[in-house]
Amino acid sequence: MQMGKIKSAIITAIVVLATAALFLFGVVSCELPGGVNRYNSILSNVHLGSELTGDAYATLLPEGVITAEEYDFTVADEDDKTGKADEYRETYVPSGSGAYYVDRDTLGSYTDDGTADTDAEVESALAALAEEVEKDAAKLAERFASRNYTSYSVSAADGCAIRVNVPTNFTYAAYSGNDNSSLTDSLSEVSTAINYLTLGGELTLRNNEYGIRDNVSAVQSAEGSTVTRNILKPSLSVSDVISSASYYAAGGSYAVRINLTSAGRDEISRVTAIIADTEQVGDQYIRFYVGETPVINLTCDSQITEGSFFIQVSDEETARNYASLLNSAANGGDLSLIYSYDEVVYGSAVSGVNSAMFLAIAVLVIFVALAAFAIARYRRLGLVFSLIALLFCSAVIAVIYLVGTTLTTLGVFTALLTLAVFAGTNFWSYEAIRKESEAGRTLQASVKLGYKKTLTGILELHIVLLVISVMLALIGVGEVAACGMVLLIGILASYLLHWFTRFMWYVTMSPARDKYKFCGFSREAFEEDD
Repeated sequence: MQMGKIKSAIITAIVVLATAALFLFGVVSCELPGGVNRYNSILSNVHLGSELTGDAYATLLPEGVITAEEYDFTVADEDDKTGKADEYRETYVPSGSGAYYVDRDTLGSYTDDGTADTDAEVESALAALAEEVEKDAAKLAERFASRNYTSYSVSAADGCAIRVNVPTNFTYAAYSGNDNSSLTDSLSEVSTAINYLTLGGELTLRNNEYGIRDNVSAVQSAEGSTVTRNILKPSLSVSDVISSASYYAAGGSYAVRINLTSAGRDEISRVTAIIADTEQVGDQYIRFYVGETPVINLTCDSQITEGSFFIQVSDEETARNYASLLNSAANGGDLSLIYSYDEVVYGSAVSGVNSAMFLAIAVLVIFVALAAFAIARYRRLGLVFSLIALLFCSAVIAVIYLVGTTLTTLGVFTALLTLAVFAGTNFWSYEAIRKESEAGRTLQASVKLGYKKTLTGILELHIVLLVISVMLALIGVGEVAACGMVLLIGILASYLLHWFTRFMWYVTMSPARDKYKFCGFSREAFEEDD
């Protein structure tokens, strides 16, 4: 257990400086010299859960449904301009709570005779509309679930509207106004996700009319001045051709992977051979439509013969949005109604600032309490533990940021749990060493036996927690998966740094004259270690 004083001092200095640097870069934000730029710490760039920063929401209304505010405004406007407000009133029926109004023609589509004139017909049509909206809300929930948001909510409102809440995943720097570009990007990403994931209508694959000349029976639709048509045989639906769509990333590139059925492989091979052979400029593509909205294009400059293909896109968010939308629409998740919304509204968390401040104070208090206990119980060994505990916290924060995990309130408590595991396992080993020392063994022997006796228990604890974390991260969704990642990161750091703590104990204790006093251990007869 002997090490030269100089070597010990050098190693200790390196670890202290590295820990201090990682902590400062990880936790401390500050204004840079000149007051022009600001350094935002790693922690301030970690994405936070919506309970801390708020979320964005949109109210989706089917065709023929308007808000009570729009209805009242139109009534007043008609009264002022034409004096026909009463006629306008007769064309709309209030929803259950009166928050929305539904056009009678829309309700007529849910009745046998195509009208909704009687109270019984209106009641029956509103119930049928509410049923359709409920079904679409469930399909939308699946789409947003596949986006792996840490939290979200999709719910039907008043039988004729759908409320969608999506986490903004702001960083603290963005939320506090210290990173306005990140704030703008986050809101833009959320708005884009809501825009694409709420598209209604059937998924179709199309090309200009010149692309597939032999599909004469294909259904046509006007797209501006260009006529497009379905490329598939009339006997095939998209679900017969596409089995699934998924997000794909590799080497900094992002794509949507389209997986084909056996019948789809044959059909896409036939179609792409025709498209690749066309001489018509601009026709070498397959365009994916949801309803009448073009979503994504596949360039077909050669025949596709494989069971899957990739459509490259510009960024990760776009790939995830397209994959969720197309996978849903191809597998019976297409919305029966077409929805629209006025805007995506950002709603800040009522207690976000206070909650974040409380969590920060709680973490600080717990850390200080652990350090104080360690120093009081184990003297200078406690200082060594406190240093490595600070390294543990800084490393966990850095890795959470690097892997892109969203930190929720539950995630913070999970991180604290891993800190408790790190502290508990170290104290367990220390106490085992203390007992061996008090039994009369040399400090060198005590250290070996203490760590040996606690090795199995510590290893088993970390393995159990590691398995749980992997299961949560892989099987769980949303906030559960995010907590699983935090637990995984913390447990790995805890186990690795547990043994690094032993190494640093060895490094810092070697030069000490009274090693028992260094550790806070007592022994009447001091025996110099070999």
